[in-house]
Amino acid sequence: MTHPLIAAAPTGVAALVEVRSLGGVNFVRPDRVIAIQTSPTGTSLIVMEGGTTVHSSETTKVIAERIAAADRDR
Repeated sequence: MTHPLIAAAPTGVAALVEVRSLGGVNFVRPDRVIAIQTSPTGTSLIVMEGGTTVHSSETTKVIAERIAAADRDR
């Protein structure tokens, strides 16, 4: 079952997870996430392979649960 914030992907293509940002929406590949950091203000920073970072207005726990769900659905 696909979570409503996880974009379905055809076989062989990685799913994308929707992450709310401070000014809109980003999509990340869950298989490329290395870490999720939290800031004192409650926002999150997603660290991707290669050192790319993605800022999010969501809590770390919400993002981690969504990424874990995407991994289970693979």
